[in-house]
Amino acid sequence: MYFECSDPEGSLTDSSISYPSDSRSMLKLQNIFHEYERSIQKARSRHGHLADKVSQLELEKTELKRFLEEIKDVKSALERNQLELQTEVTNLKFQLKQEQENRRNATMMYNTTREKLKRTEEQQQLEVKERQRVELTLRNLELEMRTLVNNMKQVHLYFQLICTLILCETQRLLAQERSARTLQENLLNSHLRKQQEMEEENRRNIITLTYISQVGDLQVQLEKEASRCSQLEKVNVELKEQLTSLKSLSHSNERLERSKRQLEEEVSSLRRQMESSLMDQSQTEQHRLKAEEKARQEVRQKLEEVNLFLQSQAAAQEALDQIKSANEANLRSQLEQRIRELEGELGRARTTQQDSLNQRDSTRTELDRYRELYTEELRLRKSLAAKLERANNRLEDANAKLLNERHRSKSLITSSIVNGSLGGPSLDLGSPAATYGATLGPLSRSVGLGLPLLSPMTEGQSSRVEDYLARVSISNLHC
Repeated sequence: MYFECSDPEGSLTDSSISYPSDSRSMLKLQNIFHEYERSIQKARSRHGHLADKVSQLELEKTELKRFLEEIKDVKSALERNQLELQTEVTNLKFQLKQEQENRRNATMMYNTTREKLKRTEEQQQLEVKERQRVELTLRNLELEMRTLVNNMKQVHLYFQLICTLILCETQRLLAQERSARTLQENLLNSHLRKQQEMEEENRRNIITLTYISQVGDLQVQLEKEASRCSQLEKVNVELKEQLTSLKSLSHSNERLERSKRQLEEEVSSLRRQMESSLMDQSQTEQHRLKAEEKARQEVRQKLEEVNLFLQSQAAAQEALDQIKSANEANLRSQLEQRIRELEGELGRARTTQQDSLNQRDSTRTELDRYRELYTEELRLRKSLAAKLERANNRLEDANAKLLNERHRSKSLITSSIVNGSLGGPSLDLGSPAATYGATLGPLSRSVGLGLPLLSPMTEGQSSRVEDYLARVSISNLHC
């Protein structure tokens, strides 16, 4: 509903026809109309200014909307980037967990390898100690074998000395018996020599048994070493056979003891026979030669047996040396191979640990870079959010100002119209009707042309203006 002044103009025109108007009141009314026109022009200019301001605010609003859309696009892009960064961070965390797991596995492998190496070193030390003990035992065996060889040499020398003494004693006895003894005395001397030889052989057997006991001790030690040196079994078998032969010698010694007793009995009987009769010296010489030849043969046989025993001992010693050197070489090669294997495992463990450390450092570097990018992204998002908030505040302020300006323009236009009517002079009824109508016509036209440019008025405001104009016209009629 717009403000129209056609009805008041009609009422004023009719009243001017009925009543006379005054020229002074007409001039005042014209001044009022001019003031109304100036106020209407001011209102129009203000309205144009407000319209320009509104268009400018609309442009700013459009620009802010566009900026808001751009911010929303940037925000969506940032959110997508944030999701991608979160995905990458999740992947990096997973990779970091895998790296930590690999590092733990590498650490466990390193600890296991170190424990294996430690156990291997301890085992190697034990093997070295065992080898030293075996070497010490072998040295002791060598010393004992050397002692045994020396003893055998001494026995051989003693045997040669005994043989020499026997020969000397035989010659001495023969020289004594040549003069006054018969064949029985020669036989008795031969039996006595045999008895002495038996006694000497018994002594040698006793010495041999002593050596046999020593060899038995050596055999026990060799049996202790048989668990470590399985290749010595053949030598041990040979030594056992020799021990058996020595035991057979002990049995022969017993037989010799029995034969000695028998010979003593025979000597006693021969002495009795010698007392009864004497034999020829030729027979005695033959018996002496036979006894000497038999003694030489027995000495050669014993020497051959001793030489064979010494050769067997030397062969056993050589076999022991070869087995010892072979065992040492085998043990040394095994230890060197084991050390090389452990060094290779240690090198591989160190390489694996170094690779895991390098991969962890690279992963940590990438994680730090992504953290910096994520921090920069958060800072940019915060700054854009602050700018967006400021733009929204500016837009709200502009909308509030626009609404205030609209309400203020409405109130100013309405108050200017109402104040202009209240402040105007009273109409003179004595003025001519034509002049009054002519002066009132432009006002009604100006008002009718100006008011449609303004915002529409409420029904209460228009009714109050009509009532006010009706009262003004009635007061003018009463005047």
